[in-house]
Amino acid sequence: MKRILTHLIVLVVGLAIGLMVASCASTRIKQLSGEEFLKEAQRTDQMNSFLYTSYIGSSPQRAYLESGYPAFIGRGMRATVYWVAVSDLPSNIVSQIKSGIPPWTNWMQRVSQPKGNLVLPAVHVP
Repeated sequence: MKRILTHLIVLVVGLAIGLMVASCASTRIKQLSGEEFLKEAQRTDQMNSFLYTSYIGSSPQRAYLESGYPAFIGRGMRATVYWVAVSDLPSNIVSQIKSGIPPWTNWMQRVSQPKGNLVLPAVHVP
């Protein structure tokens, strides 16, 4: 009986350590082909309260997207940074990236309120 209890305690402690290690590794980085990257970039248009995909920028050799969803265990988000060699993308996308114009905008940027003073129409109250 004592031996079974010892094995059970070791198993529970091992599972707890495994869960902590898994939750600490919440960000991954993954290389995609040009075609896969373009498919993933289409998700920046999707309005979703559970998942998100955002274009986060580029370097002279690479373009980056970030995609995330809530962690299954624990708090926070599980994120994946996708990258592609700029040379694997179509020339029109490459020219936008090199000129500093983001080829993809995130849906939140398109639905947010404009900056500055917001003027509302006058309402007549009898």
